[in-house]
Amino acid sequence: MDSKAPQTASDDLRATLETEARKDGPRVQRIEVEGQVFWIKRVEQLGLRYRLQKGDPRKAFERERLAYREMNAVQAPVPRLVAEGPDFLVLPDCGLDLRKLLERQEDASRRIQMLVDASKMLAEFHNLGFAHGRPSPKDICQVDGRMLLLDFERYKHANNTPVGQARDLVVFAFNVAAHSPQMRGSLREAMVAYRDNADAAIWPLAQRWCRWLRWTAWVTKPLQKRPEGRALEFKAIPVVMDLFLSEDKTLV
Repeated sequence: MDSKAPQTASDDLRATLETEARKDGPRVQRIEVEGQVFWIKRVEQLGLRYRLQKGDPRKAFERERLAYREMNAVQAPVPRLVAEGPDFLVLPDCGLDLRKLLERQEDASRRIQMLVDASKMLAEFHNLGFAHGRPSPKDICQVDGRMLLLDFERYKHANNTPVGQARDLVVFAFNVAAHSPQMRGSLREAMVAYRDNADAAIWPLAQRWCRWLRWTAWVTKPLQKRPEGRALEFKAIPVVMDLFLSEDKTLV
């Protein structure tokens, strides 16, 4: 039986999912109903120490619920909420995230195509007026051949601007370089795909942000020389700086 969850659900299925989601359980819970897999996401319960470090989990939950509502309303490239309540969200299972897909795909041309498709999806998402906050391969999945974004705990209306979208683009490139290092050589092709499908104003703004951060490449040089497994994020910094600034142009 196909266990893939639908992007929409019948009233009976939704009622069953809501009943299960209202029960006590872990913050993120896999559930199978009628042979289909769903994920329940509840408000995180934190002690004082972690609340100080991570912020108010209720606000993070509400940001994510608001994001899915607004994005579903305009058919943005995100999963559709199957059910929701004051303390829970239910999403369809979307399979492996992009980071794992890239790791497991042996065909280099197919890996590149997946990364290009993810970049085009980010452009589509931005064209609808949204910004994610910290897009990463782990926050992207592929459903029926379509790339979708996940995880909107950092969603804020204030970031839904060209500046916020430019930061999204830089953060996405950084996370690919840091956490899918086998794709560093394909990032330029992915960025071309983004630029071909996004507002032309975004790329210069991303370049400007990288200029402000260029000092980080110099400060972290000693750390960049550490073994790959211990310095992936540090090694990603010069990759991203070169990606955005090697063909630097004067901003108008």
